[in-house]
Amino acid sequence: MTNNIEIVNAAVTLIIKAAILAARFSGRARKRSLKRLSKMDADDKDKEILFLRDKVDQQQLQITILQKGLQKKHTDKRYTLREKLFILCYMETFQVPRRRVTECLGIAKSTLYRWLHKIQDQDNSRVPANKTPMQIASLVWEITKANISWGRFRIANHLGLLNIFLSASAVRNILNRPKPPKQPVSQPKPKKTEDEQARSIPAWYPNHVWSIDTTMMFCWGLWPIHICVVIDHYSRKVMAVVPLEGPNAGWINNALGSAIEKYGAPKHIISDQGGVFIGEVFAELLGKYNIKPRLGAIGRHGSIAVTERVNKTLKYEWLKRVALIKGIDNLTDLCKEFELWYNSWRPHMTLDGIRPDDVFYNNKPNKPERDAKTVPTNVEQHYFCHTRITGYRLREAA
Repeated sequence: MTNNIEIVNAAVTLIIKAAILAARFSGRARKRSLKRLSKMDADDKDKEILFLRDKVDQQQLQITILQKGLQKKHTDKRYTLREKLFILCYMETFQVPRRRVTECLGIAKSTLYRWLHKIQDQDNSRVPANKTPMQIASLVWEITKANISWGRFRIANHLGLLNIFLSASAVRNILNRPKPPKQPVSQPKPKKTEDEQARSIPAWYPNHVWSIDTTMMFCWGLWPIHICVVIDHYSRKVMAVVPLEGPNAGWINNALGSAIEKYGAPKHIISDQGGVFIGEVFAELLGKYNIKPRLGAIGRHGSIAVTERVNKTLKYEWLKRVALIKGIDNLTDLCKEFELWYNSWRPHMTLDGIRPDDVFYNNKPNKPERDAKTVPTNVEQHYFCHTRITGYRLREAA
């Protein structure tokens, strides 16, 4: 079916070009014949009659075109293909300059050039490069449904990890169109960027600067449980997400010590000025690994903005999707899945859309070309059953 449409379009274009070339040839022949007639030894009266007849024919055709133009203005209808061809043939036959098309025929020059552009030597039957294929639009809706809190920039960055180029504005346009069947009603909201104060202590390589903080969740909706969160500033990799049986320095030391044994010790670690972080037990652990402590400002929101942002992601993008946390064992499983999802599946806005593991292990994927408009066949999916979130990545990057 598509091949037949392409053949018909090509045939129509060739017919229009042939008609315009024929009109141009007949106009030049007419001009040469009139010049020869003016040089012939004939009666001046006969010459004048022939020139007047030619002028009358030209004026009649011009009046016909102007009358059709007036009818179009009243009815607000477009010119048909036959009428466009008639106008173009008239201009070629009587050698009407394009700059005078508005004066002679009442047609805007931009309209004339648009008609001529459509019959240039271009393949008008092919799909435009800026047209988003239906498969990619379906994938955008699928990712949005699986990650309802993601904005257009994060979805575009996630598609970049799948070697698909799609701008954030194109994602927005796809989500603003009428939804395909069985698609979510709500639209994703753009995520806010991190506080600029998080960059006050720069990190230049993995394990250079870490930060640590605690947040609180409720088991069974009643009993509070503290969670220790440790993150690497350079790669934004979550080094540890561990529920604590108590908010004391001993449990925090266990969580931090496990992360150090797994990934190595950092050079600096940032924390707030809570009692567990300025006590002797925590200082003893830092001295053991020769880690330099840095403290955030007292009472200032955002003094440890990187970790606070991870706490929000943990709460509102992950744990809030669980109907009820059924104890510390259930919370431990959720935190392990969060660490896997955050580091290996979720694109990070500060990292320009790539994942923390890609930066930490120096395995950054190449950005897709602007003409990458096909869904790869090696897209891997992982469904996190507790939070009902689906992750997408290429199998080579696994």
